[in-house]
Amino acid sequence: MNSFFLNNPVFKSDVSISHQEQVLLLGSCFTENIGEKLTNHKFKATTNPFGIIYNPISLANALHKIIEGNTYTENDLTQHQTKYVSFDHHGSFSSFDKTECLDKINKELKSAHKQLPNTKTIIITLGTAWVYELIGSNKIVANCHKIPAKQFNKRLLSVDEVVFAFDKIIDQLKNVNVVFTVSPVRHISDGLYENNISKSVLHLTIHQLTNKHNNCHYFGAYEMVMDELRDYRFFKEDMIHPTSQAIDYVWEKFADTYFKKKKKTLNQKIEKIISAAKHKPFDFKSEAHQKFIADQLNQMDELTKNHSFLNFEKEKKEIQQF
Repeated sequence: MNSFFLNNPVFKSDVSISHQEQVLLLGSCFTENIGEKLTNHKFKATTNPFGIIYNPISLANALHKIIEGNTYTENDLTQHQTKYVSFDHHGSFSSFDKTECLDKINKELKSAHKQLPNTKTIIITLGTAWVYELIGSNKIVANCHKIPAKQFNKRLLSVDEVVFAFDKIIDQLKNVNVVFTVSPVRHISDGLYENNISKSVLHLTIHQLTNKHNNCHYFGAYEMVMDELRDYRFFKEDMIHPTSQAIDYVWEKFADTYFKKKKKTLNQKIEKIISAAKHKPFDFKSEAHQKFIADQLNQMDELTKNHSFLNFEKEKKEIQQF
């Protein structure tokens, strides 16, 4: 018995993620963390084509849009002061130029739609069950874009309406594994009690969806951070967002759950190459460093020879830069 650490056992999932298959990630900023890890390890990962989204209804809407592939028009935009915004998207898509805004939105949408037939796994990280509805249309928005609060109603989603929003979509994705996670990032602006109520709604929703659909699964990132690590030293200075150490911990558990042994070994080799490419030598022209570069280039070529789906062009440029 470990008296100082609460350990949640990791079980190997039936879902196996490989470098050859497309992965789509949607959701909160915690999605960005896992998406970045996948991309850095040379997986074909598309992360948040609608930008960071926290609430499940907007995420279900985004996934529906990706499936349908219908592009946005100027009628889908709202002009706030001098900026054009989409209530379905993160603020990073907003622009002072209407055409530029639509181009950014539709470029990401088309790319995600095009990749969907090759997508075997979709990872959805739910952040909060609190939503903002636009008064007049009752539209649940993904982002308020700093529009005055008086134009929105704030309310808590019910489990039933979130399950209903995902049911039909998941039926369309019968050949795709949908992995749900709950973000460990607390929305303290809602209040700590309100945040706990919100996370409960999300957990109950996922519980229903995983019991109802064979292709739905749950990855316990929330429990890993909140119950296993359970210490503020694993959070950044805001005491809300996990540190890189906490993210690494979750990533290791993620790898244990969804990667086969050979894939984990390959990831370790990729990590070493990426780390070596970022190395800044004291003397670039020294014989020792030139030999180091040659050795690394040989390792990259050897890996790509055995694994044609890998590409180290970025690392080759980095390591040869003076």
